[in-house]
Amino acid sequence: MMEKTAKDIIELIYQAINNRDIEQAIKWVDEDCVYEDVNFSKPFQGKNAVKHLFQESCDNVPDDLKFVVDEITTGDPLNVGVLWHVELDNIPIPNGRGVSFYRISETTGKLIFARDIVEPPLKPGKLSFFIIRLITPLIRTFLKQDSNPPKTQLLLSKLLWFLAGTYIYILLCSSPNFILPGEPVWAVQPETIKEVISESINFFFVLPILNNLGISIMKSPVVHPAIEAQFNFAEAWIFMFLPLLLADKRIRNFPKVALWTVAMFLTNVFLLPYMALRFKQPTLEKIEEPKKGMLERIFGWTGLIVGVIAIIWLFIGRPEFGDLSQKIQYFMTQLQSSRVVIAFAVDLVLFAIFQVILMGAVIPPNNSQRSLRFIPFFGLAFWLIL
Repeated sequence: MMEKTAKDIIELIYQAINNRDIEQAIKWVDEDCVYEDVNFSKPFQGKNAVKHLFQESCDNVPDDLKFVVDEITTGDPLNVGVLWHVELDNIPIPNGRGVSFYRISETTGKLIFARDIVEPPLKPGKLSFFIIRLITPLIRTFLKQDSNPPKTQLLLSKLLWFLAGTYIYILLCSSPNFILPGEPVWAVQPETIKEVISESINFFFVLPILNNLGISIMKSPVVHPAIEAQFNFAEAWIFMFLPLLLADKRIRNFPKVALWTVAMFLTNVFLLPYMALRFKQPTLEKIEEPKKGMLERIFGWTGLIVGVIAIIWLFIGRPEFGDLSQKIQYFMTQLQSSRVVIAFAVDLVLFAIFQVILMGAVIPPNNSQRSLRFIPFFGLAFWLIL
């Protein structure tokens, strides 16, 4: 019969940790213990690894930070659940709650398994339901092992996953002027935020055109025409991708409308992973010509009109910023200093590549329109319209 129950042992471990007595705490840990802390990607296996975890935890927090047990189960001598929170100088820390499960070895009477789940600092609320709906098909598709695509496709999938990670890190997260000029998202400057908001307000040139026609529902923010042209050209291009994504049968049961919606705001942050997942799926034996209707033509005409306006806007829009050569010179300067401008430039290149791949997957080889996929932007617009 065990001298101490799971409740007794876990309370002794908590007390030892609060006293920063690692040797006393580890005394109750089994040699084969598996300790899972969801803050870490891998579990800690073995007594020495758990001891290292305890030591690191104690060394990197203030001495007056304590774990306080709120509730602990008592009905099972070998298994125990704990609700706890963290206090600093007897003051509860915000977002410092947690729940843990512990199992005691029936043979040694020591901790053999543990799992700690800590309250997250960010709480998305109902947004989490949308995120779950979006990523569930991604996870399901990623984990599927029933298909066996060629090694070339798997290599391309891995390459695209690498590009996705590189895109997110270099363009969005890398330190200022480390790899690229400009600031990352975690150090974005107020003027950059203002510029992005102004570009978004002038989406598809609706407000600037209305203002030029004398209609002043709202004053259009003044943005350099070269930056406005680039932003709206990129938005017009990704706008036309929705009918193309829906026509692509390589990935089924996927929330493509949701993907496209977030891609309109975050572009290749989401489109790159989709393309990577796509290459893990088997190639379709036969390409069936998609039926195009009014929806495809509306998207095609809208994208084409906005894209043409963007090009014209670069030439004649906001003349107070100078002639075409001055606008291009300003754009080249921004291309060497603004991470937002660089990101959109990279997006345009990737859009051209993805257009070739996706149009090639939905247009049969014997179709005369198949060659349109090699004409960036305009080829997609014409295919949707024709």
